[in-house]
Amino acid sequence: MILDTGDDIADRLIYQAEIRAEQAVAVLRLVVAVMLLLLIITSSTIVPIRLADPGGRPHVTSIIAIVGFTVTSAAALALITSGLYRPSLGWLFALLDLGVAVASLAEGVLRSELPGNDLFLVTSAWAGPLILAFNALRYRPSIVATASVLYIAAGMAIALWAGTTVYTPPPLPEAGRLADLEPNVVRLGFIILVGLCLTLVVYRGRRLLVQALKEQRERVMLTRFLPAQIVTELTRPYSRLRHGTTSECSVLFIDLRNSMGITERMPPERVGDFLTQFRQRITRPVEEYGGLIEKFAGDGALVVFGAPEARPDDGQRALACAKCLVRSINEWNQCGDAASPLSVVVGIHAGRCFSGVVGDESRLEFTVVGDAVNVAARLEALAKQHEEPLIASREALECAGEIATGEWHPLGAMRLRGREALVEIFAYRGPAELGRT
Repeated sequence: MILDTGDDIADRLIYQAEIRAEQAVAVLRLVVAVMLLLLIITSSTIVPIRLADPGGRPHVTSIIAIVGFTVTSAAALALITSGLYRPSLGWLFALLDLGVAVASLAEGVLRSELPGNDLFLVTSAWAGPLILAFNALRYRPSIVATASVLYIAAGMAIALWAGTTVYTPPPLPEAGRLADLEPNVVRLGFIILVGLCLTLVVYRGRRLLVQALKEQRERVMLTRFLPAQIVTELTRPYSRLRHGTTSECSVLFIDLRNSMGITERMPPERVGDFLTQFRQRITRPVEEYGGLIEKFAGDGALVVFGAPEARPDDGQRALACAKCLVRSINEWNQCGDAASPLSVVVGIHAGRCFSGVVGDESRLEFTVVGDAVNVAARLEALAKQHEEPLIASREALECAGEIATGEWHPLGAMRLRGREALVEIFAYRGPAELGRT
């Protein structure tokens, strides 16, 4: 399960950080296992330290830690390498680490025969803080808190099992071994690893913060040039928009009829306000039906359904958006807020389009190109010639499933400029409120 912070960038950064953190924890476990193994080898070959109790029992505590940490690290690294690891597995590995630490502690107490009051004299007890430091790398406070409570509870249970008294009893004759070179070196090693682990926690947290700020700044800069939907997709790792993608799209070309005559009668300070209101009338239905405004050009716009990713109902939503847009302009005229009676024209076509981000970091631009875009532009020009508010190709109607609805009047097959194949064209003859203005 991925953390849900409500921020797409933050969720993605934490998701990636948790996977890298589990790799770091796996490496640290292996370091602990190698350190213990080297101490056993050194003890038996160089330093004359006893490897067994008087009864001849071997260092089971170290063997438990070596085997447990090695197996857990191998499993974690295998899952990460194969791409099967998920941050929710951090709970499993945290509990496995905790189990190894508790088992080592219990075996150490049992082997040394120390009472519960001397629990912290056992070398393996010093592995506890290291295990808790491992969990800090996972960026999940719930794991850290849970592991801490469980380790404290397990330690208390072991102490009670070993027997505790109000006054500390005299040390056993064998307790002096706990101050030998070997256990002290192990303790020192645990302290060094705890310091290393906490250093990694601070370093990775700081780097994550810097990366988040950098990506947020990049995202703010991108929103100056690109639609919000594109910025979200573009900031994902390995985004297809960097290289472009091809998909089936429904394309709308929108223009305002006689815009020059309308704006030349306005004082200059009114032109900007008028164009802003007109673009708002375009933006609302496009957002409502899930389209994408590729660009505004003066009093016109290019709207795409199906880029950067196609959906099964793109055609239906494209036609619904076009009808809603024409209806919105008519309502604007009727309420008397428009500068003068306005008439919008829309041409719609469906087909394969290439979409992607072009340009350098100083000026990025999302673009949609292809035959479908060119045909939609030609249909918009035909809509002006035929005094129709809404014209669509057969491909657009078939994509939306409206070819047999009876609301579309055939205008015949025409050869459009720059295109050899004929295009069968239809004009909308739907509800009266969508008619000519």
